[in-house]
Amino acid sequence: MKKTIYPILAFSGLLAMSCSNDTETGVAGDTRLVVDLGTDLSFSTSGEPAPAKRAIDESAYTDIRNYTVTLTKTANGEQVHTALYSEWALAYQVEPGIEYTLTASYGEEAPASYDNLLVSGSETFSVQSGATKVVDFQCKPKAAKVNVVYSSDFTDFYSDCEVSIQTKYMDEAMTMSMANVGQDLYLKADAEGEEVTLTFNVKDKNGDPIAVDGLTTTRTVIVTPQTLLKLTFKPDVTEIEGGKFGLDITVDTGVTEENVDIVIPNTVFE
Repeated sequence: MKKTIYPILAFSGLLAMSCSNDTETGVAGDTRLVVDLGTDLSFSTSGEPAPAKRAIDESAYTDIRNYTVTLTKTANGEQVHTALYSEWALAYQVEPGIEYTLTASYGEEAPASYDNLLVSGSETFSVQSGATKVVDFQCKPKAAKVNVVYSSDFTDFYSDCEVSIQTKYMDEAMTMSMANVGQDLYLKADAEGEEVTLTFNVKDKNGDPIAVDGLTTTRTVIVTPQTLLKLTFKPDVTEIEGGKFGLDITVDTGVTEENVDIVIPNTVFE
């Protein structure tokens, strides 16, 4: 997203310094901090995301005026100042040579949710005596996102294929199905990678689980914040040797794409 320096729009001299990260300019007088905050709500994928019936209003997350910005002393965590970004002073006076941490956030964190998302960012810095420092950073989602997509001919063979989703942060798994097409499920994810366990449950035309030995298939994938995990369900309508049909599930994280092949005897369709 394009950055907007909301508190300093009227101050052209400081605005000119905001083009680079952590700009520091020596001036006579006070030691000051100027905050240049931006947001990036993009989620990467190698394919097109599903149309979303979002429970979250993304415009609220892209409006940097809604973010709470907090300045603390890094060494002891002492809070120096906190306020909405829209209420921050044009330039905030700080102590020279002290290491500070600046954080900004909006929203709420949840292990897995359709309507809770945390977007945040931080930067650590110090300012030389008599200088004005522009601290420039972006706030980004701290979650991965899951979409489910079903092919147009899916219901010719099955009524549904549910996917149970579990991470270490969740007390119990959440299930997505055809009822969740177009929705975004946000999963809390660590920057170094989050393990997501996916378990698939296919249902026949009557809505009953297809009970075949080895049918319930589990896969584990790794996601990071801002990953879009897209699950695509498509019947394999070609008859397989031995009188069986299949269901292809594509697991796409934008980095790797894997197929989960489920083989089903055609007797379940009789």
